[in-house]
Amino acid sequence: MTSELAERQRALELLRTAFPDYRIVFSKGRWAAVSAGSPPAVWFAETPSSLCGQLFQAQLRSGGTIAPIGGGGAAS
Repeated sequence: MTSELAERQRALELLRTAFPDYRIVFSKGRWAAVSAGSPPAVWFAETPSSLCGQLFQAQLRSGGTIAPIGGGGAAS
């Protein structure tokens, strides 16, 4: 079984891979992302999946892209 810390680290890695234009952190039980814009936009979330959804929507609205996460095949 994966520990909570290992799972959090993996989620952080995947989010940073998928959204390289954002600074993404986990601190004090919350996820946060900051864009590089001026002024920067900031998102907060309770879970990595919620933050992923928010960043996906931001990219969709701004015409941005999402980097491939990798793996090469379908999940089983």
